[in-house]
Amino acid sequence: MSSKIHIQSFEHLNAYFEKKLADCSMYCGDRFSFLKVFQHALTYEQAGADNRILRNYLHLPVFIQKALLHVKALRYRAQKKTALNEVVFIDPARIVCDEHGQWHSVYMERAVRLFESERATVLSRTHEPKLHFNASIDQLSREYPFPDKAEIEMLSETTLVVQKVLRTKTWTENERKHILSALHVFYEDFRFYYNLMKHQPVKSVVFISHYHNEGLIAALKVLNIRSIELQHGLISGNDLYYQYSPTFRNAVKNAFFPDTICVYGKYWKEQLLKGCEFDSSQIAVAGDYQWQPESSPSHMKPFNQVVICAQKNMHEEYVAYAHRIKPFMAKHPDWKWIIKMHPLERHKEHYFNLAKEGFEIVDRERSINSLLRESRIQISIYSTTFFDALGYEIENFSLQDYSVYSDYAAQMVAEGVAQPLQILEDPIEKFLQSKGQPVLRPRSDVYGTFDGLGMKRAILGD
Repeated sequence: MSSKIHIQSFEHLNAYFEKKLADCSMYCGDRFSFLKVFQHALTYEQAGADNRILRNYLHLPVFIQKALLHVKALRYRAQKKTALNEVVFIDPARIVCDEHGQWHSVYMERAVRLFESERATVLSRTHEPKLHFNASIDQLSREYPFPDKAEIEMLSETTLVVQKVLRTKTWTENERKHILSALHVFYEDFRFYYNLMKHQPVKSVVFISHYHNEGLIAALKVLNIRSIELQHGLISGNDLYYQYSPTFRNAVKNAFFPDTICVYGKYWKEQLLKGCEFDSSQIAVAGDYQWQPESSPSHMKPFNQVVICAQKNMHEEYVAYAHRIKPFMAKHPDWKWIIKMHPLERHKEHYFNLAKEGFEIVDRERSINSLLRESRIQISIYSTTFFDALGYEIENFSLQDYSVYSDYAAQMVAEGVAQPLQILEDPIEKFLQSKGQPVLRPRSDVYGTFDGLGMKRAILGD
């Protein structure tokens, strides 16, 4: 199997989806649309990520699959179930440290505080000792009793779609393997969350990223539990899972989208409404609910400082760029250069090696907002941090014509949140020449004041 991943541009993948997934009958069952599950599969296939192909039995008749599930259930031994409350928060374990050495959940802390402890349960995606949670999802059992009627019905629905995949000539053999693997992951996740939450008093579940959470959302729909997504990053027409074009108007129905999505500001609601997957009533403008340091923005910049905000899975691009700008560092010795790694960076050692080259490397020990407040220049490609910087008197530069995401970078310039920067341009010289260029959006449009009452109503469905 292939181990080398070939990242494809969003432009390429969206065009590929438009071609391959235009006919929604190919991936719709009697009740649900598996649009996003197919997108996951085809994204992996296009990237050559054949390590994502998993052994599964979805190609077999349902009665054989049922028999296999019953055999597997023989190993099940009843154990104490994780008790859940009315509102469940699934924390992605994204944390940041404050100036006192205390760690905070970036996305969930302020939302959880809206509820009394007896009404809320926090489940962490992964075991994170610095995070306060009731249970860690990756440490919960994935053994279940005999499947009940709802589980068999979902298996039948999934198998129905699989049979369509096997019959049609639309797919290559490798695409079929990826699709069946993605459907297998979906069904396994469905069973996990369904068994975790059935016969519990749960009324609402809050999480980030509706994509790759289809099994969770499916379980919540079957159990009649509200699903609430919290915005966690950029929403743009370049995205794979937001702003669906009219081609997918029928496909997005019953395609495992959340009941409600909370966004940071009216700008993001406007972006979502350019697609067809949400209507206005499903989008709640909750303001900036991310945890932030108490200190207010300061327009007195203490340092001649450049912060380079790296992005997940892009260490090769950012490390290469760091080497390219060494002459500019030598030319401007009175400037400090910081590289802020993405909180989920998996190749940190590549960045740490740059410390010997004169860069200060920052991980999760400092918040991005504190760095933006004290820096004069930010450089990135298409990061959410461009929006984070609005109102902080910092010049945003987006690296253009660099990496497979150049289309996304160009949109950052078009949206007015960053100035274009070529990889061989001196960012200090450009800053001195273009200082004071206006942005098209005030910060309040992008990050409104936190509306705790509004968020609570969105979570409870009031």
